[in-house]
Amino acid sequence: MIKIERLLSILVALLNKEVVSADELAKKLEVSKRTIYRDIESLGLSGLPVITIHGRNGGVGLMPSYKMDKYLFSDKEKLKIIESLRMQHNILQEDNQVLIEKLENLKGDESFSNLSFYSPTIHRTEIEQETKEKLTTLRGAISQKKKLKIKYISLNGDITSRVISPSNIVLTNGSWYLEAYCEKRKDRRMFKLTRIREHFLIDEKSIQMEGKEIDLTTIYEQAELIFHRNQLGKLYDFFLEEEIEIQNNYIKVNFKYDSNRNLIPFLLMFGSTVDVINPQTLKQEYYNELNKIHKKINDDNQLSYIP
Repeated sequence: MIKIERLLSILVALLNKEVVSADELAKKLEVSKRTIYRDIESLGLSGLPVITIHGRNGGVGLMPSYKMDKYLFSDKEKLKIIESLRMQHNILQEDNQVLIEKLENLKGDESFSNLSFYSPTIHRTEIEQETKEKLTTLRGAISQKKKLKIKYISLNGDITSRVISPSNIVLTNGSWYLEAYCEKRKDRRMFKLTRIREHFLIDEKSIQMEGKEIDLTTIYEQAELIFHRNQLGKLYDFFLEEEIEIQNNYIKVNFKYDSNRNLIPFLLMFGSTVDVINPQTLKQEYYNELNKIHKKINDDNQLSYIP
């Protein structure tokens, strides 16, 4: 099956189900999970708000706020997609028919004028506009196979200058990332677009790393948190029903999280209304951060009383 067929098939699956596992897609399309991950990244590059959902029933899906706008495709483009789907005799015929009907319903029907295409990112409008401007340059560098020089801010605030060879743009968990070969690290890296503070096109051919891929393996850890009872409404913004256990005076949450991600900023959103039970490493990190904040407050208060 060629790539365009797989992309159309994955799009069909995402439009018809809220969450689809990579295993399910790989089995249905008879390819490896790694191939599915690459195809999902390609869909993200095209502008579709594909997100990853963690947990026991996790997988990939389209952002819940996403709605297909009648102006997302021109009528000519819709006709091409419909014709392409109709010519596919071997893949997901029943699902294809569903997508064909959806696209046909969007053609020139003013009753769909109230549909809109919501932002696929989690950022403020101003940040999103800045990111869109970066995307134009980055896509140009990829298509021209040119290098970029960037100023990059790490999660810890370190500022570095890098020369990179961009190869792909990925939308994941509400943020845009640039996949590129980094000459400083001599390896492939993922750069978050909001942390790329300067970027310049270099008139040098980019380094192609055919066959070498970023390891997409994610190591999950089980977390157990205790929240105040009055946080229930907010918790449904982040957790599944089966991950939440409601007690009389408190709420217990059990979920799996990516151990490579910094969970501390998320926990600090809840202030004193959350306590970490497990894992112990996360608990210690959280308490260390709380102690730093407490010490800073005390130091600032003491300075304010100096005559």
